[in-house]
Amino acid sequence: MNKILSQDQIEAQNGNLIDEIIRMSDFNFERLPMLDIIGERLADSLAVALPDLTGVICEASLSQLDYVPMAQAMDALPAPAMLAVCSSPNLDGEILLAMDSTVLMTAMELMLGGTPKGESPHVPDRFTAIERGFGQRLATLIMHELQSDFSMVGTIELELDRVETDPDAAAVTQPANLCVRLHFAINMAGRTGALEIILPYDALEPVRAKLGKIHFGEPSDEGNPWREQLSDQIGRSTVELEAVLAEVPISIRDIMKWKIGDIVNLWIEEEHDATVVCSDTPMFRAAIGKRNNGNTAIRITETLDPEEEAKNHGRNDH
Repeated sequence: MNKILSQDQIEAQNGNLIDEIIRMSDFNFERLPMLDIIGERLADSLAVALPDLTGVICEASLSQLDYVPMAQAMDALPAPAMLAVCSSPNLDGEILLAMDSTVLMTAMELMLGGTPKGESPHVPDRFTAIERGFGQRLATLIMHELQSDFSMVGTIELELDRVETDPDAAAVTQPANLCVRLHFAINMAGRTGALEIILPYDALEPVRAKLGKIHFGEPSDEGNPWREQLSDQIGRSTVELEAVLAEVPISIRDIMKWKIGDIVNLWIEEEHDATVVCSDTPMFRAAIGKRNNGNTAIRITETLDPEEEAKNHGRNDH
């Protein structure tokens, strides 16, 4: 149902819109399209990095990117919020990471081995020293991912200066100065929280020229950031390895006759090495033994060439 506005309300809204246009016209700036790309990459990076810290699947998306004065950005922060101030020798000022209580409390519960269910019932008035410690760990991870994603436009070394809970103590520039605000939606364990990154426009001066134009993957003096990004993501991936002790051909007729207590002869010596296989590809030879605690373990004794092993396996089949 449409709401009918009075003449005074219409005039008030028009006045607010005009004030906003006048206020934004006071800023002399150009949009930085590379920040949109960096923001999207950061969302993808967080979706990979956060599960390493929390142990659950996480989803992250860049929901908003806008240019606002610092005062407006600070007024829009969630309350309470964990505020991390970061600095860089490659920038002309500090940047601010802000995460709401949902992101912080859910991540902390997961890092402590809990299993969050439903919406977070606990919204603290202020954060304890323990919660601030977990917030620092989370902010450090986010800062590392942001630093990595900035590599496509230049080397940005970020350092976590301090963690604050008071917005006045976390202001990274003057209230009237223009900032770029990136708002992310973070979903963990069925809960959706907010993460904001506030970049003062003046602080980006050393890399503003590169942020102002779109890079289409051309080579640069800084190396190949896409290759580095891909290598970093591959390095975090997990694979399943199998230690195969022996392979013995047995007819289905014989297998159907097996019963509890039957012994299957593997035709190998006790010191026989196992073959470590990944996705049906032989990778290593390994000796089998036991650790002091009684657990069975393997020791890599030889690195195999998958192509050579495939050729040998083909000859053996014939």
